[in-house]
Amino acid sequence: MRAATYIAQHSGQGPVLARDIAAGAGIPFEYLQKLLTELVRNKILTSTRGIGGGFQLARSARQIRFLDVLAPFDNVLDRAQCPFGNPDCGKSRPCPVHDPWAHVLETYRSFLESTTLADVVIDED
Repeated sequence: MRAATYIAQHSGQGPVLARDIAAGAGIPFEYLQKLLTELVRNKILTSTRGIGGGFQLARSARQIRFLDVLAPFDNVLDRAQCPFGNPDCGKSRPCPVHDPWAHVLETYRSFLESTTLADVVIDED
């Protein structure tokens, strides 16, 4: 999320180098390269090699939801299982925290689906 936000912050300035993203977002370079590769593969970012190359958003920051950025790494919407690991927990046989947990998951899902990179880009003007 930090890498995508960093790139969004520099949108319109041309491609951003991986080393600049690593330094600016505080992400170890080797780890960042794996993240960037996955984000390119999932069409969140584009990459250009060579002089003047780097990474850019594949579409407008307003069109990239938090869910889009996180989904390649974690199926964040598949968290409906019981937090206590109770395989019988569900609507018909809820555990004591089933309903509050369902509320937390729905709130989290809504946040990820409705928040875009544009929502967190800080305007430096």
